[in-house]
Amino acid sequence: MNSSVSPQRAKAELARRELARRHLLDFVRHNFPEYRVNWHHRLLAEKLEAVERGELKRLMVFMPPRHGKSELCSVQFPAWAIGRNPDRNIIEASYSSDLSTDFGRQVRNLIADPAYRNLFPGVSLAEDSQAKGKWNTSGRGAYNAVGVGGATTGKGADILLIDDPVKNRQDADSPVIRESTWQWYKSTARTRLSPDGAIVIIVTRWHTDDLAGRILAGENAHLWEVISLPAVATRDEPQRKQGEALWADHFTLAKLEETRRDIGSYEFAALYQQNPIASEFQEFKPEWFRKKPWSELEGRQLSKYLTVDTAFSKRDEADYCGFVRNYVDRENNWHLRAHRARLDPAELVETLFSMHASERFTKIGIEKTTYTQGLKPFLDAEQRRRNVFLPIVELNHNQKAKEIRIRGLIPRYQAGSVYHLDGDCKDLEDELLAFPRAVHDDVADAAAYQLQVASQPSAASQPVTNLVQPIYPHLPG
Repeated sequence: MNSSVSPQRAKAELARRELARRHLLDFVRHNFPEYRVNWHHRLLAEKLEAVERGELKRLMVFMPPRHGKSELCSVQFPAWAIGRNPDRNIIEASYSSDLSTDFGRQVRNLIADPAYRNLFPGVSLAEDSQAKGKWNTSGRGAYNAVGVGGATTGKGADILLIDDPVKNRQDADSPVIRESTWQWYKSTARTRLSPDGAIVIIVTRWHTDDLAGRILAGENAHLWEVISLPAVATRDEPQRKQGEALWADHFTLAKLEETRRDIGSYEFAALYQQNPIASEFQEFKPEWFRKKPWSELEGRQLSKYLTVDTAFSKRDEADYCGFVRNYVDRENNWHLRAHRARLDPAELVETLFSMHASERFTKIGIEKTTYTQGLKPFLDAEQRRRNVFLPIVELNHNQKAKEIRIRGLIPRYQAGSVYHLDGDCKDLEDELLAFPRAVHDDVADAAAYQLQVASQPSAASQPVTNLVQPIYPHLPG
């Protein structure tokens, strides 16, 4: 250390180095002072430190692209782990040998940097083995980079890192490639693990049957700890609320929404939300979602219908109320707006009155059983008090399963007679694309109930003028 440095600064530097030896994120900041740390990096670093200590043997990390998982897991972590134990053997695997070799080059360069030797003075690269994807330490340790499907014969792993085993959508959707990856994992990669070794799998989820999916569907799923972090929270979490972005300072909700529009809800659900949908099981296709702006409905003769799939709880885990507004033209084309919200009965009643006052629906359809048992007493009392009576239609579920009702929409979508009004059907699209495996299906079921109430307008219907997008209390959007 420079003799001209003050004792206080020298002491602070020694403390900083000690923290970097002990903790992964301090090591990262030692290498890159400008590194932007978010709460999800702290969570991931804590789990990786548990892997290094030997306390966690199986870890899966599901995170969106460009959120720092590879830098932390496949570059900084192996360099830090080798510094703490230069006898470690690490295998890094990715979809191509080029990518895994590039990880190896970055790890090697970190270890070769003089700043690294300030932290771990007894650790260096072996002089006779410093290739980008294959090198040894001054101890008994070694680093080997391989492509998924590549040979690992003769190589051992105290830590096996598998980062991005899927190259693209074409490979993800190929049963042959998925099976090949699975066989490579079982017969090649997994067999190189030392008896007390650890495996870390780092992915964005492309497919339900990807490597992570197959492992979690197997009998040893309970051995794995899974960190699954969607770009937008689907429920309240300890660190954020439902609907909040994972890394809001870097990827705002507006940026994420722009990405979703660019790549589509299907890809966004898989790559950003860690909720992949196997295309061969997908019953509603993204290309069926025909879009139309509000302006194109101006001056058209339209009949307006509202259908509601009700839920009477505001608990986080409760179902939503699903709302679908349908504007039907003379050609019997549907034009939909759809949202969902968690409402109690009083809020739902207020929302129904507000919506009808704004739009004057021909019919408002509510499932008969739920309506008569839950909502009707509240709504009847409020109609009498206001002396306003809504055009309620009690919908008959005919004892059919919800899935059967929703499938009834498929012929209409296939025929191209359903339009989604721009920006107003995200919840519906997300549910239909994930159907029948969606976490929620309340909006999809409300859309299916349109089949019981909607009909094309008569010649006497008045054209719609001065059409504006209505905004209702208690209803998002």
